[in-house]
Amino acid sequence: MDNTGQPPDDARAQQERELAAAFAMASMEYALANEAFHVATMLREVGIQLDPATFVALRILEGCVAELVDPTEAIAALVQNGSVGRSVDLATDLLDRDAA
Repeated sequence: MDNTGQPPDDARAQQERELAAAFAMASMEYALANEAFHVATMLREVGIQLDPATFVALRILEGCVAELVDPTEAIAALVQNGSVGRSVDLATDLLDRDAA
């Protein structure tokens, strides 16, 4: 038993699941930010401004519709856990650097 009261194999399996979930979330956040950057850059070239937060929310909405998931709950959960904010911040940073 470890200090959490779980057998070592169970604790290790739990750690591996948590690490995999954290990696998946970070990958999703980066992918959304990268896509928002590229789309906003392309649109900016033709005179259309696109807010990264709008793009990120629309992509999440699109995924929810495709997977038949309630978008209100999904977006709220991703806002609450900080994923949306991190994606928007990264996309904004990329856009700011590109514009400089």
